Amino acid sequence: MPDVQTSDLGPFEGLSPEEVRTILSGTTTVRLAQGDPLFQQGDPADRFFLLRQGWLKVTQVTADGQKLIVRIVHPGEFFGFAPALQRDEYPGSCEAIVDSVALVWPRNRWKAVLGAAPSVTLSIVQAIGRKLDEAHVRLREMTTEEAARRVANLLLRLRSEAGENAIDAEGGIELPYPLTRQDIADMSGNTLHTVSRIMAAWESQGVLGRGRRKVVIADLDALKQLAGSDG
Repeated sequence: MPDVQTSDLGPFEGLSPEEVRTILSGTTTVRLAQGDPLFQQGDPADRFFLLRQGWLKVTQVTADGQKLIVRIVHPGEFFGFAPALQRDEYPGSCEAIVDSVALVWPRNRWKAVLGAAPSVTLSIVQAIGRKLDEAHVRLREMTTEEAARRVANLLLRLRSEAGENAIDAEGGIELPYPLTRQDIADMSGNTLHTVSRIMAAWESQGVLGRGRRKVVIADLDALKQLAGSDG
């Protein structure tokens, strides 16, 4: 059983030693270097996971061959929910954005983990809910909003999801993991050319800073205006 400090992971915080032992029974640890795959779209869904360290991206290739980044997985989050959706195969692929560490359960432990403690059940249900909500928001944005507004809303959402992991850099607020412009295009439903044009303009206007493969929000208020957000 992996050595896990309950204070390190939100879902385990406050649990009794017995509850933690029950939850972690049968787990292993997987370590991924940047760019390593954890599973591929169409692989047998024989495991589910919780991210301890690092960041991962979940991608999906549509029937017409378009690649979409459907989710960024943050430390402390459960993912690989195929058992909850009664799927036999993973609907997307998952790879490490940076060096990462995840806990791994075999699929046959799903019900035991889900019922081990109310806080863990709530964490899993909330994670599934966030995933569905993100899908609905992105579908609405792609069908109703123009390209620049989609990019602005995406960057604001990523900043909000990063929470305290977002870095107060000299040039503004830096997302804690690297993202290419292709990644942003894949997440916002735009072409690489369109995203490059938009972000270059925002850099020249001082809305975004110039980071080394990381997004730096230099003027949060201006980005909110571009997104049409008052929040």
